[in-house]
Amino acid sequence: MKGRQPCVATCSLFRCDKRALYIKYNNPQNRGSYGQQRNPWEQKTIADGTAYCNWVGDVCVISKCSFAFCSKRALLPDGSCGFENRDNVRQTKSIEEEAQLEEPVIDLGKHRVLKRAGKDFIE
Repeated sequence: MKGRQPCVATCSLFRCDKRALYIKYNNPQNRGSYGQQRNPWEQKTIADGTAYCNWVGDVCVISKCSFAFCSKRALLPDGSCGFENRDNVRQTKSIEEEAQLEEPVIDLGKHRVLKRAGKDFIE
């Protein structure tokens, strides 16, 4: 797990195959304010709680659970998140480069169509 972030069960992409994931909020009134006053009507997010497994009855351990998976298929076998590494894998090509690569194919298609019609291909 060198350089990779561990997958957390409070991630919006994390799923439990047994549907046993339960997010337990420690103190619903404070929600981890640590001395700062927060609005009591503020909606709590999924990241504010701790993930529990109702099937086992303990804290969810993602790296050892065979029922844990990611909706983006980014959960690696060691329990780390592979979604972070996928961001810059593919290099994007400009539209000019793609058009330049497709020109020979288009020219060949023009040549074949004109040849069947009995006309010459003039560039």
